[in-house]
Amino acid sequence: MPQPLGSRRPSETLPLAGNANKTGNTSFLGAVTTMLKFCIGTGVLAVPHAFSTGGVVPCALALLALLAWNDWAGRRLIQARDLLDADALRRFNTGGGESPLAALTREVCGAAVAGVVEAVFFVLMFGVAVAYLVALHDFVRATPLAMPLGVDVALAAAAAVPLALVDDFGSLAAAGAAALVALACSLAAIALYGVMRRERLGWAQSGTFDWTKPDSIADVGAAVGVMAFCFGVAPVALHLEASMAAPERFAAAQRVALFTAFAAYVIVGAGVARLYDGPAPDDSVPGNVLDALPTGFTPTLVRLAMACACVASIPIGLVGCGEILEARIPRCRRIVVRSLVAVAAALVAYAMPAFALVVGLVGAVAVCTLSFALPPLVHLLLAKRNSLPIAEDVVLLVAGVLLVIITTTLTARTTADALKEAYADDDDFLS
Repeated sequence: MPQPLGSRRPSETLPLAGNANKTGNTSFLGAVTTMLKFCIGTGVLAVPHAFSTGGVVPCALALLALLAWNDWAGRRLIQARDLLDADALRRFNTGGGESPLAALTREVCGAAVAGVVEAVFFVLMFGVAVAYLVALHDFVRATPLAMPLGVDVALAAAAAVPLALVDDFGSLAAAGAAALVALACSLAAIALYGVMRRERLGWAQSGTFDWTKPDSIADVGAAVGVMAFCFGVAPVALHLEASMAAPERFAAAQRVALFTAFAAYVIVGAGVARLYDGPAPDDSVPGNVLDALPTGFTPTLVRLAMACACVASIPIGLVGCGEILEARIPRCRRIVVRSLVAVAAALVAYAMPAFALVVGLVGAVAVCTLSFALPPLVHLLLAKRNSLPIAEDVVLLVAGVLLVIITTTLTARTTADALKEAYADDDDFLS
C-alpha cells in the first residue's frame, strides 16, 4: 500500500537523486518564501495590462483556476512519488544524479523520456538566468547608471554567484525575500505615482476599460497566456519538498505561497490597471507598467529596485543548472560549476539579447508542459499500475495538453512580433 502524501521521512526524499546523505533543513516560512519567489517575478509588471484588456473579473477567475491547478499538480507529483514501490523508490533516491523530477520520470516513463525532462528543466533554469540578466539591463538602461550591455550583465552575474552557492532551492529563501521586498517597494511606488497621476488628471475611466468584460476574445487568450506563468511551483515541487526540514508540511506551505501570490497578482493587476487605464479614451496600460513612469528620482529608484530584484532572482537559474551539472561532474567544485553557468548566461545575454524572447517561448512550453501535462501523465501511469482510479488524471492531462498548445501558440506569436521589433531597432536594443 503506498504511503500517503507527506508521510515519508526527510531522508527518503532528497533534493537531488543520488545525494543519499543529504537531508532538508528549510523552515516552513523559508519554503513559503522560496515558492513565492518562483511565483512572483518581474513578470508581475505585465499583469496590469492583462487585467486591463482581459477584464478584471475574468482574469481573477482565471488566476484562481490556475492556482488550484498548480496546487493540484505539485501535490500530484509527490503523490506519484509515493506510489513507487520499494525498489523504484530506492532507485529514485540513489539513482544517477538526475533532478528529482527526472528521476521520477525515469521510474515511470523510462530513461529516454527522463532525459528529455531533464533537458527541458535545464533549459528552463538557464533561461531564467538569461531572462533576468536581460531584464536587469532593460531596467538599468533607463536610469543615469546606464551601462553598456556587456558591463551590467557581467556585474550582475558576478554578484549573483555568491548567492547561488547554496545546497538546494530551499536555501534561496534569503535571496528570495530580498527580491520580494524590492518588488514590493517598486510596486508601491508605481501605485503611489498612479494615485498622484489620477489626482492630477481625474478619476474618470477610459471607455475601453471594463471590470467584467474583456476587450475581445483574443485579449482573453493573451491574458491567460500571461497568467499561465504566474505560478511556477509544480516543476520544482519535489525539490522544494525535499529541502524542507518537515516535508510533511509541504502541501500547506505550497497552498500558503500560492494564495499569497494570487492575492498579490489580483491587487496589483486590478489596482494598477484602474490607476493607469484612462482617463483619456486612448490611454491604456502598457505591457510593462514601468513604461508608464516618467523620468525622475523616484522612477529611477523604482527601476533600480527592480534591477536588484533581478540580481536576487538570477540564483534560481544558477542553482537549478548547477545541481544537474554537479551530479554529472562530481569532482568539479560547486563555485566553479555555478560560476561557469553564470558566465555562460551572461555571454548569451550579451551576444543575443533578443534570445531572451526566444527563451521566453521555450520557457512557456517548458513551464506549461512540466506544470500541467507531466504531473497527470506520471500519476496516471502509476495509478494504472496500482489499479487506482485514473479519470481525474485523464481529464487534467487532456486539459494540460490543450493549455500547452494554446499558450505556446499565443507566446510564439508575441515572440515573433517582439523579435521583429527588437532587430528593427537593434542599435537601441544593444545600448
